[in-house]
Amino acid sequence: MITKFRITNKRNAFIAAVQSQRAQDFAIAKSRRQFKHEASDKTPYVPGQLGLSVVATAIQKEYGGILNRTGRKLLAKATRKARPRFYNYQ
Repeated sequence: MITKFRITNKRNAFIAAVQSQRAQDFAIAKSRRQFKHEASDKTPYVPGQLGLSVVATAIQKEYGGILNRTGRKLLAKATRKARPRFYNYQ
């Protein structure tokens, strides 16, 4: 095979080896790069679209309105009743 460049000494051989390794590293980095994601086809979420969750509905039924956790805790302490737990799974 006829080469385009003639390597006559160790210095030129070293330079050629370093350049070829850098070219190989560059090619590998280019081949493994991540591409941008395509735009999603889903319609964007509009706030207030979902409605009340299961937990919020259960709390509203129990207390007659939406109370935060601290308010429910204080109410249970004042009435000396066990505080009911509300979970997202039933």
